[in-house]
Amino acid sequence: MRKPILIIFVALVCAVCQPDSAFVVSRTTIPARGIEIPATFVHPESNVDAKVPLVVMAHGHGGTRDEAGAFVAVAEALAEQGIASIRVDFSGCGESTEPFTENVLTNMLADIRASREYAVSSPWVDAERVCILGYIMGGRLALLATSEEHYSAAVLWAPAAGDGSSSMVDFLGGEDAYELLRAQAEESGYAVLETPWGARQHLSLKWFADMESSKPQSAVSEYDGALLVLYGSHDEVIDPRFGKAVVTSATKSGRVEEHIVEGGSHGLGFYDDNDEMATQVVSRTTRFLKDNL
Repeated sequence: MRKPILIIFVALVCAVCQPDSAFVVSRTTIPARGIEIPATFVHPESNVDAKVPLVVMAHGHGGTRDEAGAFVAVAEALAEQGIASIRVDFSGCGESTEPFTENVLTNMLADIRASREYAVSSPWVDAERVCILGYIMGGRLALLATSEEHYSAAVLWAPAAGDGSSSMVDFLGGEDAYELLRAQAEESGYAVLETPWGARQHLSLKWFADMESSKPQSAVSEYDGALLVLYGSHDEVIDPRFGKAVVTSATKSGRVEEHIVEGGSHGLGFYDDNDEMATQVVSRTTRFLKDNL
């Protein structure tokens, strides 16, 4: 499902204006947790007299900051509408130099905070108009992030958003498999997971502890910004009931929208080569963010 993407660039940090477009793509690194993390900052051509909104993006478990082109497409569509965005590779993913054992909620939330801080420090970003977009585990992170800092709007794609470990149990193979992996992590410091798409990951004991103590459903019940929850009707990895539960729990939000991608699987068209479906997701997301910034 998670197909590799070939990205060609000539330096660790690069900034290029896209042909026939009025935005800049900067591939760089930003400081977080005492290290440098890979990031992509996309923004309209700078105009300090008219600050632009920002969207912080959080990718899924084992994904990358480009998400098979999904986040690239959204970032460029937003930039065309005068909206900046920033996205990073979490520990053990994409161009990260860390092992996957560091891929825990605590570190990922710290990286989200750092990426937001980096972007709003630029002279052309409006620190008062910041939104967040999260895919799968990134959706869980997005909800947790809203309880730490104010976000004007949030977009969740196929969110793994059940309190505790509930939304990840099936992903790990069911209750028995989850307990076996957790026991392995307790004994060895990490558990070896073979994912449905053939990746081999080392889940640290901290990964299990963070998952079990986190409460994204509780976070969404306190969130008062605009919210879009988007998921596929046939998601085979994260049960659609988790997306539905987020919508139901968002009782304080002034605007809650639910978009079900009919026939959509977990890949939402990006990992299963369905261009029409992928276009629907990008269009719906971009429109919602533009309308709520």
